Amino acid sequence: MEPFSFSPALSEHYSDIIVRKMPFSSVSGQTAPAADAPDIFTQPVNETYSILYAPLPDHLATVEEIGYSSVPKLFTEINIVSLEASGILPARIQSFLELSGQGVLMGFLDSGIDYTHPAFRNTDGTSRILRLWDQSDPRGNPPAGFTYGTEFTKEGIDRALFSGTKAFVSENTATAASDAHPFDTDTAAGFVPYPDSRGHGTAVAGIACGSPDAGEGFTGAAPTCSIAFVRLKSAKQYLRTYFRIPENATAYQENDLMLGIRYLVDCAAQLNMPLVICISLGTNQGGHTGHTPFEEMLDEVLLSPGVCVVSGTGNEAGFGHHYRGVLRQHDESADAELLIDQETKGFSLEFWASSPELFRLSFTSPPGETISLPWPANDFSRDFSFLLETSRISVTWAVTEQPERAQLIFMRFSDPTPGLWHIQVTGTGTADRFFHLWLPIHGLVDPQIRFLAPDAETTLVIPSCAASPVTVSTWNAYDNSLYQHSGRGYTRDGALKPDFAAPGVSVTCPAAGGRYTSITGSCAAAALTAGAAALLFEGGLRQNPPRYFSSEELKELFFHGIRRRNDLTYPNPGWGNGELNLYGIFQSFQSHFPADNI
Repeated sequence: MEPFSFSPALSEHYSDIIVRKMPFSSVSGQTAPAADAPDIFTQPVNETYSILYAPLPDHLATVEEIGYSSVPKLFTEINIVSLEASGILPARIQSFLELSGQGVLMGFLDSGIDYTHPAFRNTDGTSRILRLWDQSDPRGNPPAGFTYGTEFTKEGIDRALFSGTKAFVSENTATAASDAHPFDTDTAAGFVPYPDSRGHGTAVAGIACGSPDAGEGFTGAAPTCSIAFVRLKSAKQYLRTYFRIPENATAYQENDLMLGIRYLVDCAAQLNMPLVICISLGTNQGGHTGHTPFEEMLDEVLLSPGVCVVSGTGNEAGFGHHYRGVLRQHDESADAELLIDQETKGFSLEFWASSPELFRLSFTSPPGETISLPWPANDFSRDFSFLLETSRISVTWAVTEQPERAQLIFMRFSDPTPGLWHIQVTGTGTADRFFHLWLPIHGLVDPQIRFLAPDAETTLVIPSCAASPVTVSTWNAYDNSLYQHSGRGYTRDGALKPDFAAPGVSVTCPAAGGRYTSITGSCAAAALTAGAAALLFEGGLRQNPPRYFSSEELKELFFHGIRRRNDLTYPNPGWGNGELNLYGIFQSFQSHFPADNI
């Protein structure tokens, strides 16, 4: 059997770099960008971005070396009688509608999916999963145009389901695994990966489009959708170390998400199906204006009709990870108090402010030692050590960080003294000067680190700040309140996000071993909304001639159905433009869905 081909995307000896408009990019495979750099490879993403893989340690590819936007940011999961409350169930059971997601492809990027679960199988036991790309599996063939991982199709998954084993050889191999001939994980055969050890991807996919289970009283929002899934590989160790995230944190790289989006769009084009992508991951790394590489890619993807992306706002409002300050006088300063836990070994912190004002920081540790940073200079880095303690701070300034068009001060704390830290902020200019500080998202930082006077607004996670995706916050359908941790708007530059709120508290979902459980959080709200979007796509397909809604059209349809409260002003940082009500769309805007065409 032939050995596996080398993939720098999976190698811990290569760094990953997000680059713009590489003139030497190829539409397929990895290519050497220059004759004098045969060990550097590229993977094209779209017309704007490529991923460059460079060997470590010669090309460490950190913020100090290549700039902030080129370093892949780390994402993690945004989760900690909703179908009725959201208007999805009424839209499904009405005789003139009877929508279920038929003919629509639902795409996910997550920890994996338990393809053996009844929630993802047809009544005859076959799989509803048409495509599965396991980015972490090097044993089989990657999808066409990609350089790593293994792709599986419905045919291979079906054979796995009926083989009597929990894994199966992909279509790259000649024979199937069986009870008599169990698979050997040490061979080059590309087995369908068994399952989702974390359960997050299984839960999200089930809420969005799980098959009905009358015995369990369960159904997904769009239960006859077809499924395409990207099982994301874990972030490389050099990035985990660089960003100082906890050792056991679940983390995925921005560039892998970007390539996952490209894969899902390619699948929809090949299958000639409208596509809904559910994103239940997030990060606080970035300027929160919708201009990270991942968010810009999503905006480009959504220019074409027949594609919709749904993103949750995350669960950051109650964790004290965001500080917002303003300097109103010429000589005024602000003091951001930051509590650091005893067990903290390190973390990163980001300061963002709009140009052209400049800001300067100083740090006072719990014992009282103060270090003042110089005034910022573009693309300048420096390490600072405290004399009487082990605390160290590495700082990188970007006066004009692109494409955010903002001032960034990126900080990495190592061995910080536990206790209360003071971050003093001063600035130039005389007008009101606003600034923001963000700690990493919950899950990528020790849970006890927090600002003492945090701001619950502007706690949208990335990519929910992007303009084109449908962005949803989370509300509790049982007591009609906003979920306490639901990420809130607006974006740092004042754009109106979220678009609306969706139920996300105690939502029933599939779990390992064919069981069902419930989850709470932004991931559940995003999944329900993604299912609702699939039902709208199906309604468009039933028209004569069939209609493929654009992302903006779909968003407008959602707006026509939302419910509003008399005690709130809209748009609202927590509730957006109102509450998801799918059935309300058909009640208020029937010209798009005439009964005789459905």
